[in-house]
Amino acid sequence: MSKSYLWSAIFALAIIGWFGSGYVLPAIGDGDKTAAGQKQKEEAKAAKLAKLFLVGVRESKAVERVNVFPVRGITEASRKVEVRARTNGIVEKQSFDDGDKVQAGDLLCQLDTGARKAQMARAKAALASAKRDLDATTKLASSNFAAKAKVASDKAAMELAQAELAQIELDMKWTQIRSPIVGVLRGKPAQSGNYLQSGSMCATVHVMDPLIVAAQVPERLLPNVTEGMQAGAKLVTGEIIEGKITSIAMASDRETRTFRVELEVANTGEKLREGITSELYINLPKVVAHKLSASALTLSDDGKLGVRIVVDGNKVKFAPIEIVSQETDGVWVTGLPETAMLIVAGQDFVVDGQTVEVEITAAEAS
Repeated sequence: MSKSYLWSAIFALAIIGWFGSGYVLPAIGDGDKTAAGQKQKEEAKAAKLAKLFLVGVRESKAVERVNVFPVRGITEASRKVEVRARTNGIVEKQSFDDGDKVQAGDLLCQLDTGARKAQMARAKAALASAKRDLDATTKLASSNFAAKAKVASDKAAMELAQAELAQIELDMKWTQIRSPIVGVLRGKPAQSGNYLQSGSMCATVHVMDPLIVAAQVPERLLPNVTEGMQAGAKLVTGEIIEGKITSIAMASDRETRTFRVELEVANTGEKLREGITSELYINLPKVVAHKLSASALTLSDDGKLGVRIVVDGNKVKFAPIEIVSQETDGVWVTGLPETAMLIVAGQDFVVDGQTVEVEITAAEAS
C-alpha cells in the first residue's frame, strides 16, 4: 500500500473519531452529571429551609386557679343620718364640729327658748285655772247647785289647757337637737346665729363602724355575687380588708349597666376613712387557664384578640382567647389547649398555615 493511501486512512479515521466523540463522551460523563444534579437539588432544599422565618416558642401549660375579679369601689359610711330641726328658732349654741365623734343623745344644736318660756308660763297658769274651775263645779254639782253640763264643759277646758301645755313642752324639748346615734359628724353643722326652720339641717352624723366598700359590679359578674358571701378589698392606701357582702342593688345603673354592691367590714377604732379608692375582689368559679405575658397577645385580621401557636409540622395557627383576669406580671386566659407551643417572639410577622423555624425559649417566671 502506498503511503498516500495510509495517510488518507489515518486522516479519515481521525475525522470519524472527532464526529463520534459527541456521542461517546457524553455517555461516559452521564453518571457524574446525575450526581451533580442531585447535589444541586439538596443544596436548593437546604437554602429554602434556611429561608424559613425564625420564631421564639415557649411551652405553656394550663393550671386550675380561683379567678378573682377586681372591681373599682370607694369606702363609705355604713349609715348616714341627717339631723334636722323639728321647730323654728335661732341657733344659740353648737357643741360639735366636723369630724367630732358624738354619742347618742349628745346635744348638737341649741335653739333659743326665750318666747317659749313665756308661752309655757301662760299655759301652766291656764291649766291651773281650769283645774280650779273644774274642782269648784264638781263640788257644786255634788250638792245639786251646778248642772252636769257645766262639769263637762269645765273638764273639757282643763283637758284643752293640758294639751296646749304639752305642745309647748314638746316644742321646748325640740329646741335641743340631739344626735340619735353614735357616729362622726360630717360637714359643717349649723352655726350660732343661723336661723333654722322646721326641717332645716342641723348636722349630719355618719356611722363609721362598720364601714362599707361600695362598688359597681358589671352585670355579667352578678351571678357570682350573693348576699352574705365573704369577700375582700384593697385600699389605695395599702390596707387589705375583709368582710361580707350585705347589699346588692335590685336595679342597675342605666348608663353603665352595673349594679351597686356593698361590702361591710369592721372598722374598730374608726381608723379607716371615707372616700378612699378601693378594689373589691369578687371570687369567680375555678377555671383552667394559661398565664401569659401581655406581649404575647396579638390580633387576627378580623380584629379578634388571641395568640399564635405552633402546631404539627411547625405550622402557625391563630388561637382566639378570652382574658379572665389581669395581674401586674401577666394575664390569665382561656381558649387554648391544655398544652400549647406559644409563639412569644415574631408572632406579628407570621400568618396562619405558614411553616416556620422554631427556637425554644425559657419559660417565664410566674
